[in-house]
Amino acid sequence: MNRNRKPIPNKTRKKMEKEVKKGQKKLLKEDELRTDTLTPEDALKKYPAKRQKVEKPLMESVMKKMQIKKKKKSAKHSKRTTPGEVDHRESSPAHPHTESERWKKTVDMQNNMKRKALTSKLQKHKKNK
Repeated sequence: MNRNRKPIPNKTRKKMEKEVKKGQKKLLKEDELRTDTLTPEDALKKYPAKRQKVEKPLMESVMKKMQIKKKKKSAKHSKRTTPGEVDHRESSPAHPHTESERWKKTVDMQNNMKRKALTSKLQKHKKNK
């Protein structure tokens, strides 16, 4: 990196920024159709009939896939597995994994520490009496 480089003067920097902004004008003309309101038929009108015939089934399949995705996204999914309360300790899980093993280990350690703290507290309490 060149340390002897001088900073760009404000006037020049602003002129450069202005040129960049000028170059970033919208390329779409106002009379062109937008893609969110564009139907396959309207999109294919600008192509020759032979190409329209080839492209139409592809466009329709894409539209169908998009509609399915939108429906899946907007569909309401229940986060509850059961409507009522269930005792989860009745049976072991069908597919135990490492996370559950780690969780069990953590809970056991926490219970041991609580038990130790409680017993030491009770012993101190007994000695003071």
